[in-house]
Amino acid sequence: MIWTASDLFWSETNLRTLLPATFLMAAFALLLRRLIGTRERPLKNLPFQILTVFLIVIEIIKQVREIRGGAYSTWSLPLHFSSIYLYLFPLTHFSKGRFREAMAGATVVAAGMTTIGTLLFPMTVFGNSAESYFLSFDAFHTITFHYVIILYFFLFIALEVNKPDWKRDVRTVFWMVTLFSVVAGTAANLLETNFTSFYTCAFPPVEAMRMSLHSRFGETAGQTIYGLFMYVCILADSTLALLLYRSLDRLIRFFPIGIQETMRTSTQDS
Repeated sequence: MIWTASDLFWSETNLRTLLPATFLMAAFALLLRRLIGTRERPLKNLPFQILTVFLIVIEIIKQVREIRGGAYSTWSLPLHFSSIYLYLFPLTHFSKGRFREAMAGATVVAAGMTTIGTLLFPMTVFGNSAESYFLSFDAFHTITFHYVIILYFFLFIALEVNKPDWKRDVRTVFWMVTLFSVVAGTAANLLETNFTSFYTCAFPPVEAMRMSLHSRFGETAGQTIYGLFMYVCILADSTLALLLYRSLDRLIRFFPIGIQETMRTSTQDS
């Protein structure tokens, strides 16, 4: 079977929508860095609390619509990887102390994982849903949800709201990924619903591999091996996200932060 780039990665629709949206979100994050980057933590935390409430609201609307529709689908259960932010965002931005610090590392890495997956494989994540963005609530919800997560990742880096702790973040992310994989992987196969591709895979080469495993080892053993493969892939994605987070955390320090600090530096130079 021959797959084109638009089947696997970016379609023309993604190029026209996701690409400019990504640049705009990055620019907005840098703008907020200039405006509130040196302010107290409560103010810097406010944009994240707004994003958190917004995600919860559109998710509630989605669930209500599904329930009122009369035929609730298991696909609507919040067990997708993107659904994890419904729990991570409130735990991070409406808590305090050491717990907040630990959750912040896991949350930004998770957001980095979604950002990497969305920017590398938008066709696998949401396909060409942008074409019906203003015509379908499902398309609006899917696209908006992922865009908010990308914006969150950019803002987290730009506002420097958390100091990376390699050992703590690795440990927290490992357990987060493991727990999620056990829950989502088990639910996906019991309910025969494709949460986070634990049942089937929208990425054609991987789906071909899954079918090959079924043919060679049988359905149960083949699906188990496939599930373990997906778990390793998620761990690999989390590793990339950790490295990206730490790299961007160092890179962002080369960009001006806070209007007052920039003016003070300019005055000293003159």
